[in-house]
Amino acid sequence: MLLDGKVVANKKMEILKGELECIVDKYKITPELRLIQVGDDPASTIYANSKIKRGSKLGIDVTLEKFHEASPSELIKYITEANATPKINGVMVESPLPVGFDFQEVVNNISFYKDTDGMTSYNQGNLYTKNEMIAPATARAVVDILEFYGIPPGNACIINRSSVVGRPLGMLLLNRDYTVTLCHSKTNEIDRIARENDVVVVAVGKANFLGTSYVTEESTVIDVGINYVGNKIYGDVDFHSVGNKVKNITPVPGGVGVVTATDIFENFLNGLKYQVDKGLI
Repeated sequence: MLLDGKVVANKKMEILKGELECIVDKYKITPELRLIQVGDDPASTIYANSKIKRGSKLGIDVTLEKFHEASPSELIKYITEANATPKINGVMVESPLPVGFDFQEVVNNISFYKDTDGMTSYNQGNLYTKNEMIAPATARAVVDILEFYGIPPGNACIINRSSVVGRPLGMLLLNRDYTVTLCHSKTNEIDRIARENDVVVVAVGKANFLGTSYVTEESTVIDVGINYVGNKIYGDVDFHSVGNKVKNITPVPGGVGVVTATDIFENFLNGLKYQVDKGLI
């Protein structure tokens, strides 16, 4: 079965839009998400613009504050000011940051309830206690796809150990009674390990990395990779060969990525609800 992320994302957009409209109507506010970009990375600008467009569909004022140059201390000062501004309900730092910046050190200055990217150490740590109010959007997107299509909990192999995908996804799946194996560049026999699991999630950043030796006819494959080869986009999975063998698979594009783009705004909504409940707006 093709696990179409667009279907999942469209359904979530409907739900998010309805909830946001209720909050706007009740509290007479215009929710704002502030994006912060340092430098002129073209891909970062594209992603920021896509968030602006998606946010407008939900009635969220997504604004971009772009610094052509800034020091780490200047960026942290700006984040601190955004934290203290009630009308700014979410803050995201676009990556990559220039050389000399420690991304984790920077984002840890964002108030946990305004951490729309789910990347602060506070929100990452919350996952260990099953508090999923705000979680890294890519990890949440994988879970959303599995749940939407009714994939039952089982054994899951994640080929990634980053704080963006592998580690938070491992906790989200553990919270749903999966038995999780995290694999990485130092893991031996990853193909054998993957074959022994019901769900295989791959995020290694290499086009067509995962072939048929990693899967069986009963595998569910979630492809998190986005790789640009010439003018085409490829996932980390050799979709043609693997797709013809496995039970379930996500496409690229149209899979995890489009759900991730929506789940950013689920984080925003959850943070907004917190701010409303605590009288911070």
